[in-house]
This record gives sequence, structure tokens and C-alpha cells, in this order.
Amino acid sequence: MIASGSKGNACYIESNNTKIIIDCGISFKRIASFFNENNIEMDIDAMLITHEHIDHVNGLKLFGKNVGAPVYMTPGTKEGIIEKYTKDGKSPIDFNDIHIINNNEKILINELEIQAIPLSHDVYDPIGFIIRDSNTKAVYITDTGYVPERYYEALSDADIYVMETNHDPVLLMQCEKRPYETRIRILGDKGHLSNDDALELLAHIIGNNTKLIFYAHISEECNLPELISASANKTFKSHNMDVSKIKFIYTSQKSTEVFDI
Repeated sequence: MIASGSKGNACYIESNNTKIIIDCGISFKRIASFFNENNIEMDIDAMLITHEHIDHVNGLKLFGKNVGAPVYMTPGTKEGIIEKYTKDGKSPIDFNDIHIINNNEKILINELEIQAIPLSHDVYDPIGFIIRDSNTKAVYITDTGYVPERYYEALSDADIYVMETNHDPVLLMQCEKRPYETRIRILGDKGHLSNDDALELLAHIIGNNTKLIFYAHISEECNLPELISASANKTFKSHNMDVSKIKFIYTSQKSTEVFDI
């Protein structure tokens, strides 16, 4: 995880022959620094965009100029970017290398199979991703008010989860910095997953293959790692689950270490 949260999001995934980035909500300079610090060549095969909010697309234009990898997004996300960020008739990104991915569609990028999962957020057409190669499965879900139960089977037993644990509802409602309408939006079906909702979802989908879980998009004002941990302990205990072999990572604007699964 290069960065995660309301100030910017970017995630790097590499398989044997393929390198992808999910979301580009931070500066190209910060992304380049991550690759330099970890001695990784930035020969990216694809950029995947979950939705059009600025904390997910802020660095997309410069990324396109400097890297030029194909960018995948839904039709609604493309429409949202044009509508929100076009100024003086100038598009915010070069759409010559935009590839459309539709809800539930599966695409191949080299050996990676990528499936778009529809989510529920206050944007046109948000998605999460299920990413597979021949040996490993990763699930990426952020920026959603809920996940329909009909997708549990498809999401189940991944090796890696990036799962939004955005807020504690009590802290959220006590946060007077945020307008009341914003707090209600975050709590709603098109807002963000709370700690309890995210952990309940994880309890239904993690399996024997699960090795690594990133707690993602954690609110700096309305959440704390200890509250996420308490929710996890309560939820997993209520389901009689042993998660001692799973590594849990709390994300932020600081890049995590690189994990090899």
C-alpha cells in the first residue's frame, strides 16, 4: 500500500510478469519515490481506478504523462472525471489510453485475471477488484457503504484483502469538524464501511488461504487502530474464528513495507 486514506490512495501489486497500480490519488512524485525506495522498476502494465473522487485520481494526469500505462475504469467513472475536473474545456487526463471495464467483467492483463465488483458509494459507478494469477487471489474493497451478500462467494478465501475500515460511528458522530450531512452520508449505504461492518464482512469471506489483511482508508479523525482491533477481536470471537496465522496491517498516508505472498 503506497498510501491509503482521504488524503490519497494508491496500491501496488506485482506478480511474476505484471505490475499494476490501483488508484492514483497521490502525486506522481510520491509514487516514484515509493518505487525508488524499494528498488522497483516503474514499468507499469496497467492502472486501475475505483472511482472519480479526487483522493483516487489526483495524480492521474502526471502519471499518464510520465508512465503512459493503460488506465482501466468504468464508464461512470470516466464520465465523473470529465464532469468534475474539466476546466476551460481541457480534460483532466488523456483519454486516448483509457480502457473501459464494466461491472462484473473479467479482463486479462498478461497473466492476471481482474474482475470488477460493483460497490456502493456516492459516485457514478464505483468498483472494487478481485485479482488472480495461477496461485494467488487478492481482493480490493474501499469506498463503499456495503457489499451485497451475493458477492461473498466470489470474494471468499483470498490470500490478500485490502478492506476499508473507515470509521467508528461514535467518533464520526462526535466529529464536529464535519457537517452533519457529511456524517450521515458516511454512515449511509453510499458512504464508507465502519469498523464493525468491515469486520463482519471479513468474518464471512476470509478462509484457510488468507494470509494478509490491510485495514484501509482509515479516517484520521474518526477512527483509531485500537478501535479496529477491538472490533476485530469481538467479531472473530463471536464467529469462533482463529485468525492467529493472518497478518493485519493498518494503512495510512505512509507507505507500508512490501509483502511477498
